[in-house]
Amino acid sequence: MLIALLLALGLAWWMHQRGELLPNLQRVLIGGGLALLALRMLETGRIGFAVLVGAGAALWWFGQPRLATQRDGARRAADLAAARALLGVGPDANAATIRTAWRLQIASAHPDAGGDVELATKLTAARDLLLGQLAND
Repeated sequence: MLIALLLALGLAWWMHQRGELLPNLQRVLIGGGLALLALRMLETGRIGFAVLVGAGAALWWFGQPRLATQRDGARRAADLAAARALLGVGPDANAATIRTAWRLQIASAHPDAGGDVELATKLTAARDLLLGQLAND
């Protein structure tokens, strides 16, 4: 059971490092896995170890949402900066400026004009991200 639990925790960590595991799912898997390990240690009479693992599970469970929010905020700020740089607009750009910059860029990047599909997709995603940010503010 312990080997299977360690393998499951390792898999969860690996998937999270690749960005394929949602932060909440990671929290549940690892916190739940540590809690199950603590219960198993209690069953076998290893009370001291069970208390340590249970404390680790509690710290993981209650500490993760705050850390995930901080990481997401930093990642979002970096994404916004990259989107602004791609479109060539400043941080104070309004919706009209963003749309105008997108139109100018997409005119040469669009596949129908001999441009690259990937660049056109990135430009459109950058526009949508910046306009979405304006709508949320």
